[in-house]
Amino acid sequence: MWYRALPARTKVALRTLGVFTDYPGYIVRDDYAGWHQFDKQVAGVQQCVAHLFRHLQGVLELHPDHQAWAGTVRDVLRKAHTAVEAAKAARVEGLDPALLAEFRARYDKAVTWGQATNRHRDWPKGNHPGYTLARRLADKTDQVWLFTTVFSVPWTNNASEQALKSPKLHQKVSGYWHTLATLGRFCTVRSYLTSACNHGLRAIDAIHNALTGNPWTPPPIMA
Repeated sequence: MWYRALPARTKVALRTLGVFTDYPGYIVRDDYAGWHQFDKQVAGVQQCVAHLFRHLQGVLELHPDHQAWAGTVRDVLRKAHTAVEAAKAARVEGLDPALLAEFRARYDKAVTWGQATNRHRDWPKGNHPGYTLARRLADKTDQVWLFTTVFSVPWTNNASEQALKSPKLHQKVSGYWHTLATLGRFCTVRSYLTSACNHGLRAIDAIHNALTGNPWTPPPIMA
């Protein structure tokens, strides 16, 4: 787990991280535009379904009848995830094609309805949120459904979100760090402790090892 201090969450700032410059794997993320610059070079993108669920719930709450399509999309994705987990448990390499086609057909029908019913619906400013979301779900269908074809890819980025709880709580309680240098030091210490704990060490033991000149290091990755 690696934390890095950034002055802002801009496209340029994300690029200067250096993590995704030559990254060939999969990215699980929200749809913040700053991430789009890396999409062409990676193996694939999974839209975080937890983020999508929050957007779908927000649209559904606008009108339980007119926006019922959002509830349908949410339910279909949940059932697809359940099917994927069952396939993993059974050590099956992929979902049954007919079942996956059924899920996708229900999703496509609901998203098409979401666009049609909201395309000209009045909204104080810009497009109706239901239309905006449905359009996004249609345009990025492959990114929404990647987890059903590549089982190694999680359907949410909850692991990253959970790792950020402590820094966010620190911001909430103590306020922002006064300088980037101070934040950078915090990130270095947090990266070490979180990674060590993820590998089964107690934080106190990781701290003791570091202070006695024998810091924990990640085990080598076997090819």
